[in-house]
Amino acid sequence: MENKPPFHRKLFRWGKRLFRWTIVFFLMFAAILLIGLLPVNNDFVPAKNGITLYVVSNAVHADVIVPVSTRIIDWNESFSGFDFTGDVSKETHVAFGWGDRGFFLETETWADLKLLTAANALLLPSKSCLHVSFTNPEYYRKLTAVNVSEEQYQRLVGFINETFQRDSAGKPIQIQGYAYSTTDAFFDARGQYHLFNTCNSWVGRALKVTGVRVPWLSPMPKSPLIYLDEQSIGK
Repeated sequence: MENKPPFHRKLFRWGKRLFRWTIVFFLMFAAILLIGLLPVNNDFVPAKNGITLYVVSNAVHADVIVPVSTRIIDWNESFSGFDFTGDVSKETHVAFGWGDRGFFLETETWADLKLLTAANALLLPSKSCLHVSFTNPEYYRKLTAVNVSEEQYQRLVGFINETFQRDSAGKPIQIQGYAYSTTDAFFDARGQYHLFNTCNSWVGRALKVTGVRVPWLSPMPKSPLIYLDEQSIGK
């Protein structure tokens, strides 16, 4: 009869392999993060008489905030007919945030956060959505402001519009029944969310396409802003 190693020895070997692969994974992840911090668009110079964009970022999530109406686009017209239950006409800006669909829809506040929801968002490629909120920069304690030219802003508008999934008529697809307030809504989005493609990655790509100096990769919180100056405005 063939001699087989005891089960505890097999378990020990499996544990060693798992530990080694875990170390390799974290070393690779750290290397990707470090390489990703290298800046792009190093020749960026803020426009003197351009359009002011804002980026708001907390310990997890980031949004891009743009004016409601410019010569490039009037977002009121883009979202006319969609289900914003409150009056958005008095708001001066629109905030766009991309993220994991399950996390967005199930986690309105930190009290709603579930470990399984967070784990699924990070470890498994998952569906995404866009959170659109009519707002005002004065509502935020800290923002990062950057001025861009109209041509650069046009590229940002194109990037945002391309993120929406659309129906056969070319209209963004709203996720009915979900909102955090009366001036926001959720829409189906392109792309899958995972550890290397987060909400911060989306903001970083948006700024990169616009021409702003940002890291090559920016999956971690605050990472899209490391080459920009945070400003204290509003409340």
